Amino acid sequence: MTTPLESDDRTNVTDPERPTSRTSSHFGRIAARARALNRFDLIAMAVPTVILAVMGWQKRWMTDDGLIFTRAVKQIVDGNGPVYNIGERTETSTSTLWQWVLALVDLVTPGDIAAIAVYLGLALSVGGFLIALNATRRLYRGLAVKRFLLPAGALVFVAIPSIWDFLTAGMETGLIIFWIAVSWSLLVRAWQIPADRVRLRRVLGTSVWYGLGPLVRPDLGLAMMVFLAALALLTRARWTRCIGMLAVAGALPAAYEIFRMGYYGLIFPMPALTKEAGESLWGRGWDYLTDYNRPYKLWIPLLLLAVVAALLLRVRRPGNRTWIVVAAPLTAAFVQTFYVIKVGGDFMHGRMWMPVLLMLLLPLLLTPFDKLATPVVAGIAVWAVICGSSWRSGIITTDSPLGNGQHQVWNERDFYTNETKTDNPVTVGPHIRTIEESYDVSRKALADGRRVLILDPNYARAYNLPVDFALPLRTDVDFPVGLVIGRLGVGGAVMPLDGIVADVWGLSNTIGAHIDQTNFAAAGHQKLLPPAWNFALYVDPAAWSQIPDNFLSAKDRERGVTMLQLVNAANHTMQCGDVKELVDSVTKPLTFGRFWDNLTGAYDRTKLRIPADPIAAEQKFCK
Repeated sequence: MTTPLESDDRTNVTDPERPTSRTSSHFGRIAARARALNRFDLIAMAVPTVILAVMGWQKRWMTDDGLIFTRAVKQIVDGNGPVYNIGERTETSTSTLWQWVLALVDLVTPGDIAAIAVYLGLALSVGGFLIALNATRRLYRGLAVKRFLLPAGALVFVAIPSIWDFLTAGMETGLIIFWIAVSWSLLVRAWQIPADRVRLRRVLGTSVWYGLGPLVRPDLGLAMMVFLAALALLTRARWTRCIGMLAVAGALPAAYEIFRMGYYGLIFPMPALTKEAGESLWGRGWDYLTDYNRPYKLWIPLLLLAVVAALLLRVRRPGNRTWIVVAAPLTAAFVQTFYVIKVGGDFMHGRMWMPVLLMLLLPLLLTPFDKLATPVVAGIAVWAVICGSSWRSGIITTDSPLGNGQHQVWNERDFYTNETKTDNPVTVGPHIRTIEESYDVSRKALADGRRVLILDPNYARAYNLPVDFALPLRTDVDFPVGLVIGRLGVGGAVMPLDGIVADVWGLSNTIGAHIDQTNFAAAGHQKLLPPAWNFALYVDPAAWSQIPDNFLSAKDRERGVTMLQLVNAANHTMQCGDVKELVDSVTKPLTFGRFWDNLTGAYDRTKLRIPADPIAAEQKFCK
């Protein structure tokens, strides 16, 4: 029989794995708990963990977005600050914490930071998964479940090929898995302790950890709030303690937000602005959900897991505190699902569903042996074998409904292994070889002392120009060489740290991030910056008349404008009103006055939108 919220359906208040005598050290307590583990529990946790580690190793790689992190990290370590290009304060890293973790590791670890990011991501993924499994094991053992545990939900997670892809990739996905896993473990630990015996320092320490969520990735702020609410309920926190929990959880995110607004002049990272993360794109979001389900038939294991849960509930009804701890990750998963669908998903197949799926599976990563439920778990195992061995997504997973050969979602790893012609493109070398012509042209220009802006070879060919096409850089910018490119990460790998990477998708380009949307297919590829803007920003005005009309769009040709007119209009716009202030916010020296202006103007600056057409922009801002 259970009573209200303070009730505890555990049959033994004392953790059966906790030493009864006071152990001399923290490591001693850990060792004592490890010795108390059932060997069958170890097998249930080890098998899926080893599968995950092996598949993550086999699929290790670095994506272009991972290379975006590594250039920002190099700038930090080199003393240039958290920027992509020296002299332009733009925040290209969506995961603040991952960027700074890599910077710290790079300071103390010799070697290629790209490879370090790959292997550190794998270690965090596998370690986090094991922590999550152990927390679920502790949940069942805390309920005095004595039967064998089967890795039901764990088999679902480790069998999906897209999960293997993002255990590495150089991005923050490993850190996300680790944060979710530790958050789950801390919540289970709070559940294991009677509400009136949970110490304040444990509650506040756990709250600090939950507060790291938005720094791991901004949208994890939703999961953070769910975990905090669950912790408050589990510990029967009074309103004063709840305020304290919110204060310590929000301290670091709030401090960094103040820094972001003053340093970068925006209220969130530039990629979020570029992707218009505040918009509602339900149709594209639904496509992103079905894109994930389609190749792996995920409805099968999720339905089977629901049957397993129902069969287990027929035997034992959890008490209120257990319902709280189980409901927390499920609620977080549904909230994150709502968010992902609302913003239109992502262009990388499966990436944004990885944390959602993990949170959804947490309470059922392991399930007790049961006469009726075990055959259903066997069905999950059959699905896992078939999915892991046979079902693949293909490179293009969802085409754009707009047609015209545009794609909405694709398998990023398959794309880059094909592009680099390498099974495991872990370092920058294979990526650089994809634009080797630009690399050679830039090195020759540096050797000759020519300060020029060159083009990504794919960009050059699109405009029927030779790959060695170059224009002289402005005399008032201190860059030895520049590169106009669509793949920002590899562009950053090719350019020296004091060179300029002129982004065309608005991920590091202040003007590009603020233009109106020009494309409506893939997330993150919605704002293609017309060439005139980059030429106005970086090319010597004396050479503007030499810019060929190859860069004119069909619409430009129809209305009879020239490249010189467009570049002049772009340049004039950047001297006018809000656009001038926008450019100043990232290029002017960071004095206290500039920091304050950036901070107080961040909200309005974030809302600013500029017509992509330079002539229309000039008419709007230079009246």
